Amino acid sequence: MFRILNNNDFITLILIVILCINSYANASIKFSDRIEEYYLDNGLKVILLEDKRGPAVVSSTWYKVGSSYEYEGITGISHLLEHMMFKGTTKYKPGEFSRIIKNLGGSENAFTGRDFTGYYQKVHKDHLEECIKMESDRMVNLLLKPNELKTELEVVKEERRLRTEDNPIALAFEEILLQSFGYNGYGIPIVGTNHDLNKLTVSDVQSWYQRFYTPKNAILIIAGNFDRQKTKHWIEKYYSAITKVSENHQIKPTRHKIDYNTIHKYSRVSETTILMSFLNPKYSKENKMEHYALDLLLELMDGGYSSRFTKSIIDEKKLALETFISYESYPKENNIITLGGILRDGTKPEILQDAILDEFNKLINDGISDEELVQIKSRLIAENIYKFDSLFYQAMNIGTLETKNIEWNTIDQYLNDIDKITKQDIIEVAKKYITSKKFIFTIIEPEKI
Repeated sequence: MFRILNNNDFITLILIVILCINSYANASIKFSDRIEEYYLDNGLKVILLEDKRGPAVVSSTWYKVGSSYEYEGITGISHLLEHMMFKGTTKYKPGEFSRIIKNLGGSENAFTGRDFTGYYQKVHKDHLEECIKMESDRMVNLLLKPNELKTELEVVKEERRLRTEDNPIALAFEEILLQSFGYNGYGIPIVGTNHDLNKLTVSDVQSWYQRFYTPKNAILIIAGNFDRQKTKHWIEKYYSAITKVSENHQIKPTRHKIDYNTIHKYSRVSETTILMSFLNPKYSKENKMEHYALDLLLELMDGGYSSRFTKSIIDEKKLALETFISYESYPKENNIITLGGILRDGTKPEILQDAILDEFNKLINDGISDEELVQIKSRLIAENIYKFDSLFYQAMNIGTLETKNIEWNTIDQYLNDIDKITKQDIIEVAKKYITSKKFIFTIIEPEKI
């Protein structure tokens, strides 16, 4: 026989779930018990993270360079260099790196972000040395040929067309970021602009490679099942002889004032979409708890079927077909928080805008229930624990933080920090960051025939 839980029973049940989750977390994702970090004499930072649950290992190399390091005239160069890293070295032919990993039964890929460029291979532990050997080789022996660059530039421009120019929402985000920051920091598109891509030369890419792809500007992260002594020997063997020296990375930002004017676009969309973009200051140790309170605030508003946006705006008021939030927890530079929604027929953009702001005003005026606080904390904690079941995600999380100059042990502290956030903390960040006065309002409507 089932019975309906009252509020106290419900809260007790959720608290028990959180305790179980936290116990699992301490056993499964506490990195401090499993990590060794050290530096080679040439400045390369090495992080070894053991996870012996299976025979696989992930080798990943991270460089502290991405689109936020660029400037107008060379936008997209970090992403282009990522592509060129697969085009051969003095020891390996174009594409040979990928073929070797595939023949070993492994997988590999690369990615460029705003603050980093990363390369990873996932293989059986018996093949780890091969990954270390090949990755160290392309740190120093990359060959940049004009014909290969010309071909890859067309690939990158096609990628830009598919991901940005043919995607009305992505194109709007690009415009919002430029309107917010200009060609500084996170205002610079990761894939670059066609204007700049068309001008990039082998000399430009070679200079970028020499400047940023150095041991002192890199982090090598090995996560998974490996022999610690052998792995450290291989790292010393293949990386210690690299003597490339990093140059000064400081880029002087241009002056830019945020433009809060409304962006109104007509595009190939079937329903009208609105975006509301608010300033999100860069992460620091001093404002860490504010960022975590924002995590919880935005989870409360749009974190699934039980969220406030879903219940009120979609189900009750029927103003939107869908709502969404775009937000980064650890921005290295000033960034934006974007709230948005796809309008139902008959809903005016300003009506949905007001409804979204009303939800934050209700939270500020009426507060948060105990049940809501427990639910959003348990969801965030559970999401983070489940993600850490993946070797790739473990390495990804550490690399992302380290390239933003945030210590990896922030991960160990995260669950406890989230648990410390109060209802009042969440209300205060809503007051501080989500206001009705300062945001960029974007309307994307179907093209008029």
